[in-house]
Amino acid sequence: MDEVIGQALSVARGMWKHKWAGLLVAWIVAVIGAVFVLRVPDKYEASARIFVDTQSILKPLMNGLAVQPNVEQQVGMLSRTLISRPNIEKLIRMADLDLGSQSKAEQEALIDRLTKALEIKNAGRDNLYSLTYLDPNPEKAKRVIQSLVSIFVESSLGGSHKDSEAAKKFIDDQIKSYETKLSDAETRLKDFKLRNIDMETGDGKGVVEQLGAINAQLGQARLDLREAENARDSAKRQLEQERAAHRQSLTQDTGTPVATPEIDARIEAQKHNLDALLQRFTEQHPDVTGARRMIQELEAQKRKEVADLRKAALANPAVAAAQNPVE
Repeated sequence: MDEVIGQALSVARGMWKHKWAGLLVAWIVAVIGAVFVLRVPDKYEASARIFVDTQSILKPLMNGLAVQPNVEQQVGMLSRTLISRPNIEKLIRMADLDLGSQSKAEQEALIDRLTKALEIKNAGRDNLYSLTYLDPNPEKAKRVIQSLVSIFVESSLGGSHKDSEAAKKFIDDQIKSYETKLSDAETRLKDFKLRNIDMETGDGKGVVEQLGAINAQLGQARLDLREAENARDSAKRQLEQERAAHRQSLTQDTGTPVATPEIDARIEAQKHNLDALLQRFTEQHPDVTGARRMIQELEAQKRKEVADLRKAALANPAVAAAQNPVE
């Protein structure tokens, strides 16, 4: 600590010893700095904030048909549109900047200087931009910004008008296109009806109505076909069961009566005749006796035929199946 204090006191004694030389150097530096600062020209900045509708009227119509630019692209497009050579030349005339430039080279230099000096920046909000310009003359800077805003307003009004015209033309073109498509569709429908006019019924039903009726009939026919196929399959199963029962009754003595359609029908007829005779005559009547004898003969004939069928079935089952009375 004592060493630091000693060094500080040594520096202070040195400064006090050379105080006049230091003061002289300070005055010389101050004078030179003041001269330099006074020789630097003044720069005045003029600025204006404007709202720009960067989305044209065509945006909702062209949505999905074109890529929408981002904010940086919009600023670049606005700069190229507003700070263009025709607008700069117009700006020079409006701000009276061409009064001091006589030659062509001076005019070109002025145009280049304005093009580089003018700036368009995003003001931090959507569609809000800032125009700035620096110039030694405050009135000139103000005139430049005012002229630039006026040029922008004029071009914006003109662009809005162009956008409106373009939007109207786009909508009209779309309407004409859809009208053409609708007219073509109606023409094709009329031609189709004329080509198929002979297919219309007397009640005015066209091809569509007839096709619907035919489809309904087809559905009903398919339903009837399924029912008939089910009935056929059921009849086949029943027939197979009766064939199996008939073959079993022929090959085995199961006690199940074997059907003989012709003889059975004659026996039934004789039994009905016997019943009718018994209602009028007694048991000893010759007609009653003859009817009973006829029934006995038919039953004997049936037993003989059944025996023959069983013998044939035992000898050759295929022949018995072929003689099946069910078939």
